[in-house]
Amino acid sequence: MNADDRSAATRQAFETFLDRGARGRDWPAWAALFTDDAVYTEHCMGQFHGSAGVAEWIGAAMEPVACMTFSIEWAIAEGDLMAFWIWNHLPTPPGSPVDEYCFPNLSILTHAGNGQWAAQEDLYEPAWTGCVVDWFRARGSPSMSPDATLRPLHRSYPPPPPGGPKREVVSAALASLTPTSSPARLEVVEGGAGVAVFDAPDRAYAVICHVDTDGEIVFSDVVSNPDERTNPFA
Repeated sequence: MNADDRSAATRQAFETFLDRGARGRDWPAWAALFTDDAVYTEHCMGQFHGSAGVAEWIGAAMEPVACMTFSIEWAIAEGDLMAFWIWNHLPTPPGSPVDEYCFPNLSILTHAGNGQWAAQEDLYEPAWTGCVVDWFRARGSPSMSPDATLRPLHRSYPPPPPGGPKREVVSAALASLTPTSSPARLEVVEGGAGVAVFDAPDRAYAVICHVDTDGEIVFSDVVSNPDERTNPFA
């Protein structure tokens, strides 16, 4: 299978991934999409192994926020890799002085073939999740009705530009933004959008950039995630 066919298969598998998870919120069915030897790295919550380990973790993680819904801002695929920016939304409690409770994260999937996933890695600034604590303080409850129409009101990343320069131009742009001396551990490029992950001691960095057809960086960001891979459910 050539690179284009692999990318197409990854995108097709991603639609099922979204149907079961972000759209359908059927977590046992979603976890079943991971292989028995899959590795799921959630830098602040732990590292989970195999579809059974992912199922145990996601069930416990989602129980107190059962009404959480999700929206995808953008997604790019290259070969077996899929990178996407996802928002996590909680419904606004009655009488809350805040009009939205949401936070984003970057996720990177590795397609194992046949619609299954060999790995997922979630990266985000831990401070972003403080809105969940605020939500509970505002009397948010998992029994609230989920609202699948929620979208971020105040924070939004621009979409990747259509088309874009050659891959090596985007790759060079990512390299120019790296916060470490280490080479990228993985890199996903599609059109004018690119994501690269770099490792440093006790920390992982995700670099995001959008590059126009002239090779100019029109958007960039760096997400820094402390690496705390202790599984609290072991």
